[in-house]
Amino acid sequence: MTIETVEHVEVLAHIFRHSLKADGVKFLTPPDYSLQLGLIEHPTGKEIKDHIHRQDIKYKVDTTQEFLYIEKGSIEVTLYTTGWKVVKQTILNEGDFILFVGGGHGLKVLKKCRIIEIKQGPYPGDKNAKIYRDEPDSH
Repeated sequence: MTIETVEHVEVLAHIFRHSLKADGVKFLTPPDYSLQLGLIEHPTGKEIKDHIHRQDIKYKVDTTQEFLYIEKGSIEVTLYTTGWKVVKQTILNEGDFILFVGGGHGLKVLKKCRIIEIKQGPYPGDKNAKIYRDEPDSH
């Protein structure tokens, strides 16, 4: 399996394995997600038309989605409901990536890693953006 959707009442995450393939442009997320995740594979010599992204479009973002790409190493990911119930634990290895959509998550480094993270901004800092499991009053 190269794509796995983890759900518990709501979608918590989409897990993508490094073996995932695309022929051209393949978007992996629904069009209503605030982060659009696509996989692009083109042959040598393919050209993408020069373009500018419109700046007059207003987007409404009312949730935080977060993307991690495991460039090197491996991690264990624990996915939680918003009530801290463990829904799934999985291991991500080099080349795997995950999109956190809802609920919560925790990470444990299993092998020294390098991770690329993307999330919406501007970022208000951990104190304002996160609620920690062992600090339920943090917000």
